[in-house]
Amino acid sequence: MDSAKKQHERFLLDRFLELQGISPACIEARESPDFLIDLEGRKVGIEVTELFIRTNRSEAHPQPEIGPLLQAAESNQDKIVSRAREIYFDSGNPLLKSTIWFSDGITLDKKKGDQIAELIADRIHRMSLQGSSAVAWRSSEAENEECSLSEWVDMIHTHRVPEYRDAQWKDRFAWWQVARPGLVAPLTPKRLQEVIENKAKKIGVYRKVAEQIWLLIFVDRTQPSQMFSVAPGFPLDSVSSPFTRTFYCDYVAKEVMELAKKVERSTVIL
Repeated sequence: MDSAKKQHERFLLDRFLELQGISPACIEARESPDFLIDLEGRKVGIEVTELFIRTNRSEAHPQPEIGPLLQAAESNQDKIVSRAREIYFDSGNPLLKSTIWFSDGITLDKKKGDQIAELIADRIHRMSLQGSSAVAWRSSEAENEECSLSEWVDMIHTHRVPEYRDAQWKDRFAWWQVARPGLVAPLTPKRLQEVIENKAKKIGVYRKVAEQIWLLIFVDRTQPSQMFSVAPGFPLDSVSSPFTRTFYCDYVAKEVMELAKKVERSTVIL
């Protein structure tokens, strides 16, 4: 069993349970399905998966080239965030995953970059003191004393992660990144159906463990690879699923949709 992968899956499961207000009597990590939970004496199998945007690159539709100046700016942004993360964790602060949106006026000057890194680390430290699992800071809402950071950074988003036991845990979950423009893909019933059908191939194996099997489909819309937009009035019953319950979950945005409403609920745990 891949321990790092299983830890990530457990992190996602915990976020879902928190959002739904579900408190299992116990949670058992497995291979197929990923988890077995005890709800009021009933065993429920949980299969966890993530949804990613597909990118089609071809000679007919090449990706745009990035100019040397933009490449240098992006490289410097990465260095600033890496330095900010180092400053933050060297001070023994709580574990956080952070995403930083820079403004268009980023500097290539190293000394100024170090100053920006210190400002970012200080801002995220103050965000961590708020105690919430997810906190967002926006330059448009900044107080006067934060105007120096507002000159360089548009927004910061942080999300608490479980305290690590070793360096690998910290590096895997408490990563900091620069948010860059990406392709926002509409969430479609077809894309969800593909994921469901792929996971359904092993449902017979899952049901050997528990009669009820839930499928949890996760996205993190702060990540370019998972920037899905959900249209208002998205048809929740537009997909079919053999799973007892099927959920689409953006744990950062704290949004959960239950899909495949047409499934018979007479034996479903509410």
